[in-house]
Amino acid sequence: MSLSPKMISSLVGLGLPVLCVDTCTVLDVVRDITRESVMPEDVYAGLALLAMAESGSGLTVLMAEQVSLEIASNIVNVEEEAQVALEKFLEQAQRIHDVAGAYGAQGPIQVRHLDGHTSRARPVLDRWLQVAQVVPHNDGVSSRAFRRVNEPRTPARRGKESMKDCVIVEAYIEAASQLRASGMKAPMVFASSNTKEYFASNTRHLKNDIAADLASVGLEYAPNWGAAKHSLGR
Repeated sequence: MSLSPKMISSLVGLGLPVLCVDTCTVLDVVRDITRESVMPEDVYAGLALLAMAESGSGLTVLMAEQVSLEIASNIVNVEEEAQVALEKFLEQAQRIHDVAGAYGAQGPIQVRHLDGHTSRARPVLDRWLQVAQVVPHNDGVSSRAFRRVNEPRTPARRGKESMKDCVIVEAYIEAASQLRASGMKAPMVFASSNTKEYFASNTRHLKNDIAADLASVGLEYAPNWGAAKHSLGR
């Protein structure tokens, strides 16, 4: 089983909404801040959810063991890429400022305060790791993930190595099934910003197979923190 009887009893007893986080969603906390897809309102939503989880009375966060392993393996590279991108932006801003100055523009350039963003974002990611309760890996999850890859069912695709993604999905489906079977009525949400794997082509809608799988255990999907906060009723 993904969750122990003691953990199931505790979570059902709390009756709090449950947020299941994917690797990409957590790594987004420290990812390149210059990406056009990064929106302040979504960041604020994520911080609000984190604060609720840390309070112990507003939200429960579950993290598949596979997610924690992937974060540990990728965090350094993601931080380095974010720093490089930010430095490139700062250099570009300085160049634009200098060119505009040559044409007579006056005034100080005010972007240097952005430097050091990764060192400010990393503690937030660490807080997510600290507040999350780990959903242990097990052979049943592996077996179902392997079958999902072979069929293939979302997030698996032919010609793509999808086993790790499928392990995460199956871990959360099993955990949600256990909680629902034990009487959990609160909202449960799977948050993954990796929409290219879950949305049907050229849409903002889940592919039919994964939509059915999640619905069967009362697990909703959210592509970002803002959507997760809304679905969790928070």
